[in-house]
Amino acid sequence: MATSSGAPAPRGLLAIFAHPDDESYGAGGVMAMAAGAGNPVWVLCATNGDQGGRPGEVNVDHSLDPEIRRRELACACEALGVAEPIFLGYRDSGMEGWGAPEGSLSLAPVGEAVDRVAEVIRRLRPAVIVTFDPGGVYGHPDHVACSTIATAAYYRTAAEPGGPVALYHQALPKSAIKAMREAMEQERGSQADAAPPSEDDIRQQEAFERLARPDEEITTRVAIGPILERKVAALACHDSQMRGRRWDDPETRAQLERMFGWETFVRVDPPLPPGQTEDRFTALAWPSL
Repeated sequence: MATSSGAPAPRGLLAIFAHPDDESYGAGGVMAMAAGAGNPVWVLCATNGDQGGRPGEVNVDHSLDPEIRRRELACACEALGVAEPIFLGYRDSGMEGWGAPEGSLSLAPVGEAVDRVAEVIRRLRPAVIVTFDPGGVYGHPDHVACSTIATAAYYRTAAEPGGPVALYHQALPKSAIKAMREAMEQERGSQADAAPPSEDDIRQQEAFERLARPDEEITTRVAIGPILERKVAALACHDSQMRGRRWDDPETRAQLERMFGWETFVRVDPPLPPGQTEDRFTALAWPSL
């Protein structure tokens, strides 16, 4: 099938995120659902996640062998049933206040990064692109940069023959904050040797609450209960980031469903009329494209 210009028609979903594990948290459900419907799905990961060691601690060396996180993302992609991940190879900037290392995404020239992402889009020809919302969900410098870069690359390529037709921003609604906080407190309370929240933990929680989107701005809510097991399996692949969580513990099932049973997005392009919502991600409605 081709467009009226003769260019191949776009098809598939491209998830563009900053670090290994971002994809599973934010869009693992819709990725698995799109792949399960027989559509191509890819993950473009901007960094190698090398500042992901010893999460939640401050004044320590956070460096981690990037191959660990690359392998974890490959494992997650297999669990979700999607293609092997694509990496841009930028370094992880680390959390706000850590000081971004040379070669990190947040220090990369924006124009150069947009060019690189646009080339991937042209090569894969996805119909739908999903990335972070402008606040990066909790303000991580790489998340914010990734949103800016991926959004710019979308608009550039959407204007070209055979370019993508829909852009979604993964976003956290304010109504989800209370449930997320309660789930985190419940998890901490269930661990006898759990450490108190670190400075980074507190700063991150404050950012979640500050940057969460008003519920009326959320256009798309997708129930992923039918494939929750695949999302949980993908999250379990990211063992270096999970702080010893036991995803297969039956006692945590209700908590998992509360935290991960829905995925929420803002459909940026084409925009919906004010107040209108959809319960079906465009990437899951191929006949309408």
